[in-house]
This record gives sequence, C-alpha cells and structure tokens, in this order.
Amino acid sequence: MKKQLVTIAVALAAVCAQAQTLDAYLKLRKSNGIFQAASVEALDTFVGTKILEIRGIVKGSIRSGKVTAFVVERADGSTSMIETTAPPEWLVGNEVSARLLVRARRGDENGVLHIEWLGAAPEDAVHNIELAEAKKLAAKRQPSPGARHETKRDVFTPPTKAREWIIPASEVTPIYAAYIKKINRKLQSREAMRIAEGVVGFSIHYGVDARLIMALMIAESDFNPRELSRSGAMGLGQLMPGTAKDLGVSNPYDLVENVYGTVKLLSQHLKHYRAKTGEDFQSLCLALAAYNAGPGAVARAGGVPPFRDTQRYVKRVVSLYKQFAGLN
Repeated sequence: MKKQLVTIAVALAAVCAQAQTLDAYLKLRKSNGIFQAASVEALDTFVGTKILEIRGIVKGSIRSGKVTAFVVERADGSTSMIETTAPPEWLVGNEVSARLLVRARRGDENGVLHIEWLGAAPEDAVHNIELAEAKKLAAKRQPSPGARHETKRDVFTPPTKAREWIIPASEVTPIYAAYIKKINRKLQSREAMRIAEGVVGFSIHYGVDARLIMALMIAESDFNPRELSRSGAMGLGQLMPGTAKDLGVSNPYDLVENVYGTVKLLSQHLKHYRAKTGEDFQSLCLALAAYNAGPGAVARAGGVPPFRDTQRYVKRVVSLYKQFAGLN
C-alpha cells in the first residue's frame, strides 16, 4: 500500500509539474506575441534574430556539466540541438512531442541556424488549447443579435474592388452551406454547415476573404472531406501529412480541423508574399502557387513555377475567386 501511495504521489507530482509548466509556457508565449508554431519553411528561410515557437519530438538529451542539450526532430525530419541550463524534468530521458519557445538566429541565407532555449510545454496540451479556441471562433457565428461586421482585408486585397461582405455571419453561413452542398451533393446538410462555419469563422480569425477559401477548396477537392490524392494529400484542402502535422492538424479528415489548417496555411503564404512583393495580385498568385507546389518550388522558379498543373491551378482559383467576388 505504501509503495502504491508513493507511486500515486509521484504521478500526481508529475501532472502538477506539467500543469505549472504549461501555465508558465503560455504566459511566456503570450508575452512574446506568439500564437502559433512557425512553419518549417519559416524556420529554414528567415534571416536575423527572432523568437519563435517550434513543434517537434524531443528524441533524447545529452548532459555536459550544467548544460543539457535536447535533440529535437522537427516535422520535416531534420534535427536541431537546443541547449538549456534549466531542463524540465518531464523532458529528460523521455521521447516527447513538445512545443518549444526559442530565440533563433541566422546571419545570412546560407548561415547556420543557432537556437537558444526559452521554454517548453507538451504538444498535446498546447494543441488542445489552440484547437478549442479555433473551434470556438468558428462556431461563434453571431456575437450579438443584429451585430454586423466586415471581413478583414489586411491580408489580401483583390486587384480590383470586390463587393464588400457586410452580411452578419449567421446569415452568410447558411448561404455558404447551401452552395457547398450544391457542389458536393453527397454531403449531409450538417456536414456542409460545419464546413461553412469553419470557412466563415476562420476567414474572420485569419483575415482571409472567405470567398478565396471557397475557391481554393473547390479547386482542391470539390468539398470532398474524404479526398485522398495519389501523392497522399488529404481532405478538403488537400493537406500533405507533414504539412498537416506542422500546422497542428491531428486528423486531416476532420471537417473543422482541415478547414483550420487550410486557412492557416493560406494566410501564412499570403502574408509572406505580400511582405516580399508589396503587391496584392502578385502575392495572391505566388501564395496559391506555394500552396499547390510548395514555397521551395516558388523560390527556385523566382515566381509561379512553370508546372502545367500549378499554372492551371492558380488560374482556376483566381478565376473562381473573381466570380465569387463579382470581379468578372
């Protein structure tokens, strides 16, 4: 009995330690303005000094004097060594999926990446909090009776002025659901509504025009949540396994999770190319090309890659978006 009580006490202590670690980590994360993990592309291409959150699997640790170095395997299979003088006990000697807040430095494009440890928390705990917040936003279609809002336009401004969306989310969501079901008649009404709620909710959260998301999903899957490509892309937004994991999507066939990952990825590409080009239409085309062929292909081509499928994809999504936005 005494041995069992000791075991229980140790287990409870571990749980409490992780809870304290999570609380401290979330405060540290918020104080540095971090709300999501950096993509593999962002970590591998930035120059300068940044505080970032990375997602990975701690594969082991090496101790030398007062310094402990953790070996972290990232989503693309590459590994990084992250040193700390105050290692959390729950990570030492274990293989754990974790979020790590780090200060990353790179002198130039070809320079070595230096990573300094700031904090860590269990991946499942952080992901569950993010997913709960995202689903809450997607489900919150109408803040108060009669309230009205417009979609944000800080990420994407179309080449010519689109018709403004000033319809309350509670009114536009059923319209989107009906259109989604028209495109894919095999969907149940409740499935179409969940997809529409995700599109509207995450479009507001990430500042991406909902009509652009609709156009992209038609090009990707025709709103088939069970779509699987020959290359392994999954679900509504055709997320690749590694990309889905990097975005925090644990089940790409879940309707809300896939929409969440799709919009999050698209918003990252739009922001990146808008900052790089300073031009709205060009950034849109490059973002769509990166979504389809990957940012590496865009970088190598110095623009939209000359792949026939990618060229057709960009033209189709832009054409659909113009149609939805009243630009044709």
